[in-house]
Amino acid sequence: MTVREIEKRLSDAGITEAAYEARLIGSHFSGKSTARLLVEPDADISGNEVETFVRRRCERYPLQYLFGEWEFSGMTFALTEDCLIPRADSEILAEAAARRLKKGGAVLDLCTGTGCILAAVLKLSGNTRGTAVELYPKTAEVARKNLARLGFDCEVITGDATTDLFPPGTKFDVITANPPYVTADEMKTLDTELYFEPRTALTDGGDGLSIIRGIIKSYRNHLADGGAMLIEHGAEQAEAVREIARENGMESETLKDYGGHDRVAVITKIKQNNF
Repeated sequence: MTVREIEKRLSDAGITEAAYEARLIGSHFSGKSTARLLVEPDADISGNEVETFVRRRCERYPLQYLFGEWEFSGMTFALTEDCLIPRADSEILAEAAARRLKKGGAVLDLCTGTGCILAAVLKLSGNTRGTAVELYPKTAEVARKNLARLGFDCEVITGDATTDLFPPGTKFDVITANPPYVTADEMKTLDTELYFEPRTALTDGGDGLSIIRGIIKSYRNHLADGGAMLIEHGAEQAEAVREIARENGMESETLKDYGGHDRVAVITKIKQNNF
């Protein structure tokens, strides 16, 4: 089997980035760079493992799960079907959080999944220590291993991010979260690949805002003075998140992702005017 043949099979299966994925698959099995395979599309990379891999991808099983790892913010993260796949849209969240985290500051990442957002915040801010919360034990273990392998000293707590898991007085300079925010109606229109990802990491089964409500309510008092809570949300949810912030005595600024869509709420305590 050649890269050209893999591309044809992927394209016939309706995969839009067939050429790119074919080179990634070819590189994975041949050890050749994707750049080299771009000029050697007829290089032979046949084998039973390749055939099985391509067949599963043509069934729209996610490429990331087939590889068992994926890149985020220049780092590679192991992942399983228990984890939401890291996506480039979330890098804006990590970058914005890192800009707000001073050296030696305390950072908390809720709904951590693979741990990719926390790792990116620490890397970009020059810090090495952080705290993460993940609901599911298997997913928490993936995050724990990823963070340790990348050289970060992080406590990964298994627990519900919508409940307060910390003693009174515990403060964080930055709190991040990429919670399940897809609405029940939107779940009906997702690409086939997304149905292989853990449903509870994608949606709350309702308006997509219940986890965000719980996070803001439970963790507003754990935000240090001058700190920020950064939460990823859907492209149509910016105003709803601003309203939730206002209801909790906070204010929210919206950041756009690299595709130009509203994506991240930067939530801070309302500044008091002193006269």
